Amino acid sequence: MSTTFTRTREQLKQLVLKKLRVIAGTESANSADTDLVYEAIDIRLKTLHKHGIVWRKTTRTPVSFSLSASQAIASIGATDLLFPIQMTFLNVSIDDPVDLISVRQYASITDKTVTGNPTCALWLGSADFRFYPVPSVAGTVKLVYERIADDTSASAAPDIDQSMIRAMKDIIAYDVADPFGVPETRMARLEREALRGEIEPAASRAATGER
Repeated sequence: MSTTFTRTREQLKQLVLKKLRVIAGTESANSADTDLVYEAIDIRLKTLHKHGIVWRKTTRTPVSFSLSASQAIASIGATDLLFPIQMTFLNVSIDDPVDLISVRQYASITDKTVTGNPTCALWLGSADFRFYPVPSVAGTVKLVYERIADDTSASAAPDIDQSMIRAMKDIIAYDVADPFGVPETRMARLEREALRGEIEPAASRAATGER
Protein backbone atom coordinates (compact mmCIF):
# COMPACT_ATOMS: atom_id res chain seq x y z
CA MET A 1 0.00 0.00 0.00
CA SER A 2 1.34 3.43 -0.92
CA THR A 3 0.95 6.49 1.29
CA THR A 4 2.48 8.94 -1.18
CA PHE A 5 0.19 11.84 -2.06
CA THR A 6 1.08 14.55 -4.52
CA ARG A 7 -0.82 17.06 -6.62
CA THR A 8 0.99 18.85 -9.41
CA ARG A 9 0.58 22.48 -10.35
CA GLU A 10 -1.38 21.31 -13.41
CA GLN A 11 -3.88 19.50 -11.22
CA LEU A 12 -4.14 22.50 -8.90
CA LYS A 13 -4.82 24.73 -11.91
CA GLN A 14 -7.63 22.41 -13.04
CA LEU A 15 -9.20 22.52 -9.57
CA VAL A 16 -9.07 26.33 -9.54
CA LEU A 17 -10.61 26.75 -12.99
CA LYS A 18 -13.35 24.23 -12.28
CA LYS A 19 -14.20 26.06 -9.07
CA LEU A 20 -14.52 29.25 -11.10
CA ARG A 21 -16.58 27.41 -13.78
CA VAL A 22 -14.12 28.38 -16.46
CA ILE A 23 -13.81 24.73 -17.49
CA ALA A 24 -15.90 21.66 -16.77
CA GLY A 25 -15.37 17.93 -16.65
CA THR A 26 -12.31 16.86 -18.61
CA GLU A 27 -11.91 20.14 -20.51
CA SER A 28 -8.44 21.60 -20.79
CA ALA A 29 -7.62 25.23 -20.06
CA ASN A 30 -6.21 27.48 -22.76
CA SER A 31 -2.67 28.80 -22.45
CA ALA A 32 -3.70 32.31 -21.36
CA ASP A 33 -5.85 31.01 -18.50
CA THR A 34 -3.12 28.57 -17.53
CA ASP A 35 -0.46 31.29 -17.36
CA LEU A 36 -2.76 33.47 -15.25
CA VAL A 37 -3.27 30.74 -12.66
CA TYR A 38 0.41 29.76 -12.55
CA GLU A 39 1.44 33.38 -11.98
CA ALA A 40 -1.09 33.70 -9.16
CA ILE A 41 0.27 30.53 -7.52
CA ASP A 42 3.87 31.77 -7.71
CA ILE A 43 2.95 35.16 -6.23
CA ARG A 44 1.16 33.48 -3.34
CA LEU A 45 4.07 31.12 -2.73
CA LYS A 46 6.27 34.16 -2.19
CA THR A 47 3.85 35.92 0.19
CA LEU A 48 2.01 33.31 2.26
CA HIS A 49 4.90 33.05 4.73
CA LYS A 50 3.59 36.30 6.23
CA HIS A 51 1.19 34.02 8.11
CA GLY A 52 4.12 32.27 9.74
CA ILE A 53 5.76 28.90 9.55
CA VAL A 54 2.35 27.22 9.05
CA TRP A 55 2.73 27.99 5.32
CA ARG A 56 6.24 26.58 5.25
CA LYS A 57 8.11 25.01 2.39
CA THR A 58 8.04 21.27 1.89
CA THR A 59 11.60 20.95 3.27
CA ARG A 60 13.96 22.89 5.48
CA THR A 61 17.54 23.48 4.47
CA PRO A 62 20.82 22.79 6.32
CA VAL A 63 23.95 24.68 5.30
CA SER A 64 27.53 24.95 6.58
CA PHE A 65 29.90 27.88 6.17
CA SER A 66 33.36 28.80 7.40
CA LEU A 67 34.00 31.41 10.08
CA SER A 68 37.53 32.81 10.32
CA ALA A 69 39.23 33.95 13.52
CA SER A 70 38.29 37.56 14.40
CA GLN A 71 35.45 37.49 11.83
CA ALA A 72 32.45 39.01 13.56
CA ILE A 73 30.15 39.06 10.51
CA ALA A 74 29.73 36.23 8.03
CA SER A 75 27.37 35.30 5.22
CA ILE A 76 25.90 31.87 4.57
CA GLY A 77 26.23 32.57 0.86
CA ALA A 78 22.59 31.85 0.02
CA THR A 79 19.88 33.98 -1.56
CA ASP A 80 16.85 31.97 -0.46
CA LEU A 81 16.94 32.41 3.34
CA LEU A 82 13.48 33.24 4.69
CA PHE A 83 14.38 32.98 8.37
CA PRO A 84 16.94 31.02 10.46
CA ILE A 85 15.80 28.14 12.65
CA GLN A 86 18.80 26.60 14.41
CA MET A 87 22.54 27.29 14.49
CA THR A 88 25.63 25.55 15.91
CA PHE A 89 29.38 26.23 15.98
CA LEU A 90 31.68 23.27 15.42
CA ASN A 91 34.08 23.26 18.37
CA VAL A 92 36.71 20.63 17.45
CA SER A 93 34.29 17.72 17.07
CA ILE A 94 31.27 18.99 19.01
CA ASP A 95 28.48 21.16 17.64
CA ASP A 96 27.91 23.78 20.34
CA PRO A 97 24.54 25.56 20.13
CA VAL A 98 24.49 29.20 19.02
CA ASP A 99 21.47 31.18 20.18
CA LEU A 100 19.73 33.32 17.56
CA ILE A 101 19.11 36.64 19.32
CA SER A 102 17.19 39.84 18.59
CA VAL A 103 18.52 43.32 17.89
CA ARG A 104 17.56 44.38 21.41
CA GLN A 105 19.40 41.42 22.96
CA TYR A 106 22.53 42.19 20.96
CA ALA A 107 22.35 45.87 21.89
CA SER A 108 22.34 44.91 25.57
CA ILE A 109 25.76 43.24 25.28
CA THR A 110 28.18 45.66 26.95
CA ASP A 111 31.49 44.64 25.40
CA LYS A 112 30.96 43.37 21.88
CA THR A 113 34.70 42.86 21.28
CA VAL A 114 34.99 39.85 23.60
CA THR A 115 36.55 36.87 21.80
CA GLY A 116 35.94 33.16 22.17
CA ASN A 117 33.67 30.53 20.67
CA PRO A 118 30.45 32.18 19.46
CA THR A 119 27.46 31.51 21.69
CA CYS A 120 24.94 33.78 19.99
CA ALA A 121 24.31 35.37 16.61
CA LEU A 122 22.24 38.27 15.34
CA TRP A 123 20.60 37.80 11.96
CA LEU A 124 21.27 40.98 9.98
CA GLY A 125 18.82 40.14 7.24
CA SER A 126 19.52 38.70 3.80
CA ALA A 127 22.21 36.05 4.44
CA ASP A 128 24.42 37.82 7.01
CA PHE A 129 24.95 37.10 10.70
CA ARG A 130 26.90 38.94 13.45
CA PHE A 131 28.51 36.67 16.06
CA TYR A 132 29.25 37.08 19.76
CA PRO A 133 31.77 36.46 21.16
CA VAL A 134 33.90 37.29 18.13
CA PRO A 135 35.49 33.94 17.17
CA SER A 136 39.01 33.52 18.52
CA VAL A 137 39.69 30.55 16.22
CA ALA A 138 38.45 29.53 12.80
CA GLY A 139 35.52 27.17 12.75
CA THR A 140 32.44 25.97 10.94
CA VAL A 141 28.93 27.25 11.49
CA LYS A 142 25.98 25.00 10.72
CA LEU A 143 22.58 26.54 10.11
CA VAL A 144 19.14 25.10 9.48
CA TYR A 145 16.84 27.62 7.87
CA GLU A 146 13.46 28.01 6.25
CA ARG A 147 13.85 28.74 2.55
CA ILE A 148 11.80 31.06 0.41
CA ALA A 149 9.29 28.91 -1.46
CA ASP A 150 10.28 27.90 -4.98
CA ASP A 151 8.23 28.89 -8.02
CA THR A 152 6.13 26.16 -9.56
CA SER A 153 7.48 23.91 -12.29
CA ALA A 154 5.87 21.59 -14.79
CA SER A 155 4.55 18.24 -13.47
CA ALA A 156 5.75 19.02 -9.93
CA ALA A 157 3.85 19.72 -6.72
CA PRO A 158 3.71 23.33 -5.48
CA ASP A 159 6.31 24.00 -2.79
CA ILE A 160 3.95 23.67 0.17
CA ASP A 161 2.89 20.87 2.46
CA GLN A 162 0.41 18.65 0.62
CA SER A 163 -2.16 19.13 3.40
CA MET A 164 -2.43 22.76 2.27
CA ILE A 165 -3.52 22.04 -1.32
CA ARG A 166 -7.24 22.50 -0.70
CA ALA A 167 -6.67 25.81 1.06
CA MET A 168 -4.36 26.93 -1.75
CA LYS A 169 -7.06 26.11 -4.31
CA ASP A 170 -9.53 28.41 -2.55
CA ILE A 171 -6.95 31.19 -2.22
CA ILE A 172 -5.91 31.08 -5.88
CA ALA A 173 -9.52 30.93 -7.05
CA TYR A 174 -10.15 34.25 -5.32
CA ASP A 175 -6.90 35.75 -6.61
CA VAL A 176 -7.85 35.15 -10.25
CA ALA A 177 -11.62 35.55 -9.96
CA ASP A 178 -11.68 39.18 -11.04
CA PRO A 179 -9.89 38.66 -14.38
CA PHE A 180 -12.39 35.88 -15.14
CA GLY A 181 -15.31 38.22 -14.56
CA VAL A 182 -16.79 36.45 -11.54
CA PRO A 183 -19.89 38.35 -10.32
CA GLU A 184 -19.52 40.39 -7.12
CA THR A 185 -21.95 38.17 -5.22
CA ARG A 186 -19.74 35.14 -5.85
CA MET A 187 -16.60 37.20 -5.27
CA ALA A 188 -17.73 37.84 -1.70
CA ARG A 189 -18.05 34.11 -1.04
CA LEU A 190 -14.71 33.37 -2.69
CA GLU A 191 -13.09 36.03 -0.52
CA ARG A 192 -14.45 34.44 2.65
CA GLU A 193 -13.21 31.02 1.56
CA ALA A 194 -9.79 32.45 0.70
CA LEU A 195 -9.45 34.18 4.07
CA ARG A 196 -10.42 30.95 5.80
CA GLY A 197 -7.89 29.11 3.63
CA GLU A 198 -5.09 31.45 4.68
CA ILE A 199 -5.51 30.63 8.35
CA GLU A 200 -6.66 27.01 7.97
CA PRO A 201 -3.16 25.50 8.30
CA ALA A 202 -2.59 27.47 11.51
CA ALA A 203 -5.91 26.37 12.99
CA SER A 204 -5.27 22.77 12.03
CA ARG A 205 -1.82 22.73 13.63
CA ALA A 206 -3.09 24.42 16.79
CA ALA A 207 -5.83 21.81 17.12
CA THR A 208 -3.34 18.92 16.89
CA GLY A 209 -0.68 20.62 19.00
CA GLU A 210 1.80 20.43 16.10
CA ARG A 211 4.47 23.11 15.78
